[in-house]
Amino acid sequence: MTFFECIQKNNKEYDNLQVNYSILFYLSKKVKNQTDFISFRNNEIDFAYNDYVSLLKEYYLDKKPLGHIIKQVVFNNTPIKLLPMVHCPRNETELLVTNIQNIIKIDNKLTKVIDLCAGSGCIGISLKNNINKISLSLLEIDDNSIESIMNNLILNKIQANIYQEDYFDFIKSSNEKFDVIVINPPYVAKKELDSTMTKYENAISFNNSEDEMLFYIEFFNNYQRIINFDHFLIGLEFGYDQKDKINDLIKENNLSKYATFYKDYSNHDRFVIIYKN
Repeated sequence: MTFFECIQKNNKEYDNLQVNYSILFYLSKKVKNQTDFISFRNNEIDFAYNDYVSLLKEYYLDKKPLGHIIKQVVFNNTPIKLLPMVHCPRNETELLVTNIQNIIKIDNKLTKVIDLCAGSGCIGISLKNNINKISLSLLEIDDNSIESIMNNLILNKIQANIYQEDYFDFIKSSNEKFDVIVINPPYVAKKELDSTMTKYENAISFNNSEDEMLFYIEFFNNYQRIINFDHFLIGLEFGYDQKDKINDLIKENNLSKYATFYKDYSNHDRFVIIYKN
C-alpha cells in the first residue's frame, strides 16, 4: 500500500484530513510533513498499516486527544511534547494567547510573565518562544505536568522559573510581582465530567474542587499580592457558561473598564483580558 492509498482508503471512513495526516506523519520515518507526502505519495508505507488504523480508532472512536496519540502538539507555533495524562492544549486556548501576545509585543512595560496552572507549559512557553523580551515563570503542582514543562523548556531552548506549589498557597503568600498573569485553571463542573475527559487526562486538569468557580474567586481575592498594579495584563480562560460569574468578580474588583471579553471558535464567551496601561 502506498502513502496515497493509505490516506485515501481511510478518508472514506474518517473525514478529518488534518488528523489522518498527523497520525501518518507520526508513524512514518520518512514522511513527516505535506512536502514529504507529495514526494513519497506513491511509495510503499514504512509502517504497519494496522498500527495506523488502530491509532485512527483511538481518536475517532475512543475520543483520545490527538496530542496524546502523537505525543505532541504545535501550539502557537511552538512544539509542545506531552506525557501521559497531562492536559492536552486546545485550539481555543490559542485565541487567548494570540491576543495576549499581540498586546505584550507593543507594550514594553509588560515583561515579567507568570503562567498559573501551567499544565504542559504551552501558554507561557509559547509566549516566551514568540517574545524574547519577557521573563517567564510557571506554576504547577502535578508531577507529570512539571516533567512536561521541563521537557518543553529544553525542547524550545527556553529558560524559566518553575514553581511546583499549590496554586492557592502561592497566590496568598508569594512576594513576587508580575506584569502579566495568564491562568487557564480547572473550571469544569463535576456534573459535566465524563469518562472521555478523564480517561487520557488527569481529572484535576478539568475540576479540582466542588465549586468550579473556586480558582477564580481565590484569584480575584488575592491577585493584588502578585500583580504590578500600576501597569498589568491578566488573561483568563473560563467555561462557556461562566461569563456572568466572571464579570461579577471583575466588577467587584473595579476592573470593568480594563476588561475585554473574547469568543471561541464556537462563538461562546471564553476569555477575558484585563489590561491596565
